[in-house]
Amino acid sequence: MRTLIRQESYKLMKQRSTQIFLIGLFLFQLLVVFCSKKYPKFLSDKDAFLNNYMAIILITFFIIAICSTVITKERQFGTLRSLLYRKFSYIQIITSKIITLLTFTILLFVGNSLISLVFKFVFANKLELTHKIWKAWLLTNLNNFLTLLFLMSLVVLLGTLLNSSNLALMIGIIGYFVINVFNQMLLALIAKFDWLKWNPLNMMNLGEQIQSHGFHQMTQLSLTQISIGYAIYIAIFIILAIYSFCKKSV
Repeated sequence: MRTLIRQESYKLMKQRSTQIFLIGLFLFQLLVVFCSKKYPKFLSDKDAFLNNYMAIILITFFIIAICSTVITKERQFGTLRSLLYRKFSYIQIITSKIITLLTFTILLFVGNSLISLVFKFVFANKLELTHKIWKAWLLTNLNNFLTLLFLMSLVVLLGTLLNSSNLALMIGIIGYFVINVFNQMLLALIAKFDWLKWNPLNMMNLGEQIQSHGFHQMTQLSLTQISIGYAIYIAIFIILAIYSFCKKSV
C-alpha cells in the first residue's frame, strides 16, 4: 500500500497540469491582491484575506478535475492493467488513490493558507489580525475544506462509473454548478418539506453551519445531526466507489 501511495503521489506531483495549476494559483492570488489594492471598494483587504485571496475557486475546479479523471485515465491509458499485473488488488489501487487525493488536498489547503498569511503581512500589513478576524478566517477555511471534501467523495464515485475521462471531467464541473444552484433551492424546500433535510446535499452545508450557528434554521438539523449525516454520506460514497471500481471489468 505504501508503495502505491508513494507512486500515486509522485505521479500527481509530476503531472504537468499539477505544476501549471500550482504556479497559476500563486499568480491568481497575486492578481487578487492587486485588485484589492486597486479597487478597495470592490474587494477590501479584509475580505480578500478571509477568502484566502479567492484561491478556493481554482482549488475547487482543480480537485474536481483530478478526482473525476483519476480512475478513468487509468482505464483509458491501460496503466490500471499494469498495476494489476504487479499483484496489487483493486481495493489497494483505489484506496491508494483516495488517500493520495485526500493528502494532496489537505497539504494544498495548509500551504495555501500559509501563503495567504504571507500575502497579508506583505501586502495588507495595516489589517489588524484581531481575534474576530482570526476566527472568521479559520472557520472560512474549514467551511471550504469540508464542502470540497464532500464533493470529492461524490466525484470519485462518479469517476468509477464512467469510462471516459473527458466525460467524467465535464460532468464533474457541470455537476458542481448544478449542486450549488440546487442547494440554494433545496434550503427553501426544506422549510416546507421537513423530510428533505436528510438528503445528502443538505449535509454539504456542515461547514456553513459550523461557521454560522444560526444556519441550523436553514438546514433544520442540529450540529450533531448534520455532522453524523455528513460522515455517513461520505462513507457511503467511498464504499460505493470502491465497490464500483472492484466490480467493473478492466
